Amino acid sequence: MKIEDVKKNLGREVSFRGTGGYILSACIIRTDRDNSRFFYQAELMDTRTNNSIIIARLEEVNKND
Repeated sequence: MKIEDVKKNLGREVSFRGTGGYILSACIIRTDRDNSRFFYQAELMDTRTNNSIIIARLEEVNKND
């Protein structure tokens, strides 16, 4: 997923590593102190289990069309 797609897909179902059943609940921006770069992470809520989240690289998340 690209950063431009995050706002449109917040609160919607997405897939992670080819598996569906996740809700995009947040996008986190972090800094890599070694390289002085920013990178994005996605917070995914698992719909199959209660109170379970995954923090993943934004590039590993795909929007469902």
